[in-house]
Amino acid sequence: MIPAPAIVYCATCMDSTRGKTAHGLIRFTERFDVRAVVDHVFAGQDAGTFLDGTPNGIPIVPDLSLALEKMPDKDGAFVVGLATDGGVLPDHARKAVRQAIEKGLDVYCGLHLFLSEDPEFAPLAEKHGVNLIDVRKPPHRSELHFYEGQIEEVEAVRVLVLGTDSASGKRTTSWVLRNALRDKGYTAEMIGTGQTAWLQGARFSIRLDTLVNDFVAGEIEHVVRRAWREARPDVVVVEGQGALLHPAYPGGLELVAAIKPDILLLQDVPARTTFDGFPDLPMPLMERQIAALEILSDRRVDALTINPKGLSEEASVAICAGFEKDFNRPAVDIFREGCDRLINLIESHLRTRDLTP
Repeated sequence: MIPAPAIVYCATCMDSTRGKTAHGLIRFTERFDVRAVVDHVFAGQDAGTFLDGTPNGIPIVPDLSLALEKMPDKDGAFVVGLATDGGVLPDHARKAVRQAIEKGLDVYCGLHLFLSEDPEFAPLAEKHGVNLIDVRKPPHRSELHFYEGQIEEVEAVRVLVLGTDSASGKRTTSWVLRNALRDKGYTAEMIGTGQTAWLQGARFSIRLDTLVNDFVAGEIEHVVRRAWREARPDVVVVEGQGALLHPAYPGGLELVAAIKPDILLLQDVPARTTFDGFPDLPMPLMERQIAALEILSDRRVDALTINPKGLSEEASVAICAGFEKDFNRPAVDIFREGCDRLINLIESHLRTRDLTP
């Protein structure tokens, strides 16, 4: 895959979880070569520095005209980097999409509103000869797979990253773990389950919330089996969606049931006291989250992973130590300490190679 030069639109959302699609593309993408991020509120900053404190050379600019100066021959892609409640396209984003089409850019959108069916955008795109790619458009029924109960044919270690909340960093943890495994010499694939992972270029990817319910388990099983057949990895790392106890974005049970993970990781955002976007809904206690997941999966949660957003390094260390004492399992801030302890857990399940001295 040759990355396409791209502009990512994230106006007014760079500092919130509504910008998580843009955040993912700023941190990592194999599908695009991100040249600029559009957000007039935070313009003038380096996007990497803004997100993670480390510059990556991607500027945040106030408008599309300045972003186009970073593009080769004004050719490439415009990506809607918003993850709005209900998947709607705000008015300011509609204006930006219209401008991008008129400038000849292909437009990628992961929202529930389909640009290719929009009465304004569809004819405009045809006029300017550009493509409208709706990442969340449901696949045709003929392309879907029903559950077969054949997941055990996958000899790769199956790692599942679930979360205590939506927008908790499950996808980012999955990518970081996949890359760390590759750095250790293992072959590993990240299985994407949402629109952002697809936009990031996950080779093996589905979009769970585009699927008819009858086919959800089958599509999960199929994509993992396909990854095994085509790539023969030592490890597959599967990105979770939503959260098991989240009232608005429940998720996890279908992944546990279809994948039968060898390693089950639970990601938490300790700085949050309420569900993301729902200030009146308190986060359930960690012990309840673990207990619910272990009852439904009929297996132990192997480790906790920590999203340190909003924490000092000292607080992250203290929280991890407290979790390990209280729950008797590793608690890892992968951004502070790396993935070695998680990889040690994975190595004990390897079936594709013999580590015996």
